Amino acid sequence: MPKYRKIPVVVEAVKLKRSITIETAEGTVRGLPGDFLITEPSGEQYPIRSDEFEATYERVKSSKDIGDFLKRALGKLKNKSTEIFMKHQ
Repeated sequence: MPKYRKIPVVVEAVKLKRSITIETAEGTVRGLPGDFLITEPSGEQYPIRSDEFEATYERVKSSKDIGDFLKRALGKLKNKSTEIFMKHQ
């Protein structure tokens, strides 16, 4: 029997800081603080509980994430080399 994999969909999401009520295709849905508000590529929005969101979605790494990582790493390296240099003065 053939096997199928669900096609991954990339969505935008923000963690809610206050309660919201939103109209969706399924009706009126309420999001609570700590829930995530998802925006699908089609523009449809809906809230999802934090635990369900974290079990279902993983963050997509972007070039900004890699740039931030490199800045932090180089900053630590610079601080460490400064410490070593100062110890040997």
